[in-house]
Amino acid sequence: MIVRVKSGWQNLVMFDFDDTLAHTMEAALVRDKKTGLIVDHLYGQQEFDDYTIDEEKHYFDFDEFYKVSDQAEPIERTIALLKEFITEEDTKVIVLTARQPKALPAISFFLEQQGVNTKPISFFGSNGSKNKKKMLFNLIKRYSISGKVTVFEDSLNNIKDLIVLEYDYPDISFDFVQVIDPNKCDDLEEAKRFSYPKGESGTEPYQRLLKKIHPRMKRRLLGLGGNDYLDKGVKKVKGFERSKSAPPSG
Repeated sequence: MIVRVKSGWQNLVMFDFDDTLAHTMEAALVRDKKTGLIVDHLYGQQEFDDYTIDEEKHYFDFDEFYKVSDQAEPIERTIALLKEFITEEDTKVIVLTARQPKALPAISFFLEQQGVNTKPISFFGSNGSKNKKKMLFNLIKRYSISGKVTVFEDSLNNIKDLIVLEYDYPDISFDFVQVIDPNKCDDLEEAKRFSYPKGESGTEPYQRLLKKIHPRMKRRLLGLGGNDYLDKGVKKVKGFERSKSAPPSG
């Protein structure tokens, strides 16, 4: 039974969806305004950010992100963590995706298929990663969080955007966990080279970078796969097939 204090929840745990809870294959489509034909597929946040659209001739079609395709693969490590957190007393669990709110029923259904009890989970779509910070700020206030906020995100840029919430809520402890795909993480080689003291986590270059942004911020790195997170003090990373998808602007 989940219990919460009268004034609100003690802790909040936020999970992103694409490349955090599931590997998905959805793409942002570029269509011709006159014919409606597809002229390009944009897989992942970087491709979308780097693309310059000719607004006179083309437009973006995000319809694929309203659903979760049958080819989506659950990320077992974070799915297991999600299941654990929803059983903790006084912990509010949310899924905050950069997808549009219209996609939330499909995301909920996908998690149910993985054996997740979605009743205690609240789902939110920010309609773009740039809106995540404001939405999470409001959700912390809505649920009257007084203890700790833990964020599971695959995007380092999104994590850096969310770090500033520590300034807005100085009395709350924050923990940011980057969920990485070893086949696409820019700092994979550094993660492989660096040996962590027992009980430590995170990649040292990222720690230094983020401490410059906020010295109180603690960030952890979660390399997914069948291996244990730490083994004799050494970070273990196991590769898995690259995901091509991330929600538009998120």
